[in-house]
Amino acid sequence: MEGNLKLMVTKIKSTNTGQLGRITGRRVAARGKAGGSGKSRGSDRQDDVAISTISRTIGAAGEAITQAPDVRVELVEPIREALAGGRYNISSLDVADKILRQVLQDRKSRM
Repeated sequence: MEGNLKLMVTKIKSTNTGQLGRITGRRVAARGKAGGSGKSRGSDRQDDVAISTISRTIGAAGEAITQAPDVRVELVEPIREALAGGRYNISSLDVADKILRQVLQDRKSRM
């Protein structure tokens, strides 16, 4: 996963109510302007954003992925050193045995 998941919230400082009316197709009353009726029909509500538990989990997983190393050095380094020193020997019989076991297991799971 590339990058971090981020939530961006932008506060709208001013609005042109005529443009909002054209966009929404409804009449939009301006708040706090002179000449208004003085009555509030829910225009003083505040908008709330709720982030679900799964969204938080996904965000935490994304953060963990970005902080995790690409290679588990503690596992790779001993093998790398053994290869460089000529001490890493692989048994061809062991490789063949594991290949055959995997093939047989795959066939068994298909049946």
